[in-house]
Amino acid sequence: MFDVVIIGAGPAGITCALRAKELSMNPLLLERKVIANTILDYPKGKKLLGVVGFFQKAPKELVKFYAKDLKRAKIDVREGEEVISINKKNGFFEAATKKDTFNSKAVVLATGIQGLPQTLGVPGENKKHVHYSLDDPKDYKGKTVIVVGGGDTAIEAATSLSDAGANVVISYRQDSFFRAKELNVETINKSNAVVKFSTNLTEIKNKKVILRHSTELVEEIRADDVFILIGTVKNTEFYKKIGLKLDEKENIVHDEKTLETTIPGLFVAGDIVTKEKLILPARCQGFTAATSVLIYNSKIK
Repeated sequence: MFDVVIIGAGPAGITCALRAKELSMNPLLLERKVIANTILDYPKGKKLLGVVGFFQKAPKELVKFYAKDLKRAKIDVREGEEVISINKKNGFFEAATKKDTFNSKAVVLATGIQGLPQTLGVPGENKKHVHYSLDDPKDYKGKTVIVVGGGDTAIEAATSLSDAGANVVISYRQDSFFRAKELNVETINKSNAVVKFSTNLTEIKNKKVILRHSTELVEEIRADDVFILIGTVKNTEFYKKIGLKLDEKENIVHDEKTLETTIPGLFVAGDIVTKEKLILPARCQGFTAATSVLIYNSKIK
């Protein structure tokens, strides 16, 4: 019997596990892939906000940092364990994976934002040169690349591509980057990327795309590769399956202070709560969740 099963070994889950150990609890950390998988998925060359002194670390360096902390704290970490169900029986939880079932007093859901890439619904989206994530920007050096989107993910990808030597054109349907962080906007403005505000991509051809401006002007421009980075469609089936209550926007209903959901003893932390995809807020959520678990467990008879 574990004091808490933490599902998801990203920054929130790792912090939660470490804090739980500090509070003399016995945590189990389950991850469907490998620890800090979301960090490893960041584009190569992109810097991330670190964990000590807020310095910048490359993804692999930050993952090694987390792995050492978990090993030093002697935390039970199980990789390759995808949780398929969570049930509460007689006041305790059963978290089942395809391999095993784990019992605990409490559960923290720190899976991040799991969803499917949002598409545009335009002709040509199924072509091989259309992508919904960016791996290595260097692969596109010298190519003309279209990035669709105006959020942080799109802007960061466009900046990385431009820095790597790609000719970048950003198509964004709004007239400004109102959703993005100020630092990202400043960075893209200093890059060589060409921004086409108030445009919609309406068709993807083999080496070209069609953009329609708000003025109804139709423009055909070259495109060796196209990145559609406009967010994800929420996959809420798992939340519903385990009995979590969702609001009208399909967000998990939870207490803002304790992070406890409508299922007593089941807490949430990280991007699944903040939806900001930032390491620092995720870590804070993990810290808070561990403290809330301690208080919850102290009341169990």
